[in-house]
Amino acid sequence: MATNRFDQLALMVADAERSLEGLTRSLQIGSEDMKQAALHALDLSGALSLLGLGTAAGLLEDVARQMTLGQPSVLDLAQGLLPLVAQAIKDVQLGHAPESDEQLQAWAPWSSRLQVLVSRDTASLTSFVAVMPKASALQYVGAADPGFRALRMKGLNLIQNARILNQRDDERTIRQMDALLSELQDWSLRVGQVPLTQLFPQFAQDMQDVWLDASLMDRLDPLRDFGAKAKSIQAHSRSLTIYMNWQGLSLSDKEYLQMGQCLRAVSGHVQRIQDGYGLVFPCSLTRMRLMPFLRNEQRYAVAASQFVQFQPQEAQAGFAGSLMLRSGVDTLSMQADRALPAENMNIFDVPEGTVRPEGVFGVALDGAGEIYFCLSPK
Repeated sequence: MATNRFDQLALMVADAERSLEGLTRSLQIGSEDMKQAALHALDLSGALSLLGLGTAAGLLEDVARQMTLGQPSVLDLAQGLLPLVAQAIKDVQLGHAPESDEQLQAWAPWSSRLQVLVSRDTASLTSFVAVMPKASALQYVGAADPGFRALRMKGLNLIQNARILNQRDDERTIRQMDALLSELQDWSLRVGQVPLTQLFPQFAQDMQDVWLDASLMDRLDPLRDFGAKAKSIQAHSRSLTIYMNWQGLSLSDKEYLQMGQCLRAVSGHVQRIQDGYGLVFPCSLTRMRLMPFLRNEQRYAVAASQFVQFQPQEAQAGFAGSLMLRSGVDTLSMQADRALPAENMNIFDVPEGTVRPEGVFGVALDGAGEIYFCLSPK
């Protein structure tokens, strides 16, 4: 009997529930099983990303990293997340996948709590001050500084090589080490970044610790005038992705399309929400969270900031399903033979002499060194 789209959704839900059960068991044991809990949390993050629960997936990945780092203060937070994650999985199973702004509202308080815990646990790590600069102009080092630019690229590439070589150990050690190295890659990205508050200083209080590349800030400058009309702007960052809610404004159709064009150019999207707009975009175009997938035996990836959900198809359709995407203001889809869990990856220019499929803007490397063509949805 042919597998239909409902069977495929059931399989994805089953994967999520299995990972959730494993995480629940490990959390019941406590700090003694924290390393194993981290692995279950990573599995759960991947399963949630395929179900279109990107914000929750990013939060669980951050929780997993803190467990891998041996931070016991995150255990209570993880325990509190369990019933919410279970309900989110059930909602998807019943066909009630939430919009990105609904996800943001539901998970933002937990993201804030995690940020407080991380700040407290790492307060003594003064050696990381240069990697995570504060918003003070006296401490800020410009992105044009040649020493910092060299450190940034050299560091990202050295860590990438270490992750590839790390594949030679047992699976559990590999995954734990990979999570640590991935975390270090994400932290290294902070070198030369600027605070989002520079774009919207009037709302600085509601966008603390949100950083992005200086070059990306320049490309987002057209948003400055639109945002100035808002009564409030809130923003937070999860897994290299920035989520913003603008409240108390109504743009004309022309302005809305202009904002969409700006966000499309940086692999983001915007949608109308109650009394405002919801914006999602990456904090960097050098390293970002991607949704990888397979099609015709080729590996591709799209920005997670443009991914909505994976829609399974009937078996006789000839492909497993479609990635439902939102680019700028447009809703699109891409056929896939298999969807893979979201992952933070380094992005490079397409090498000279390489045949570039239509819509490809770069190539990405995952932790195992596999190469993916990065696509711009059109």
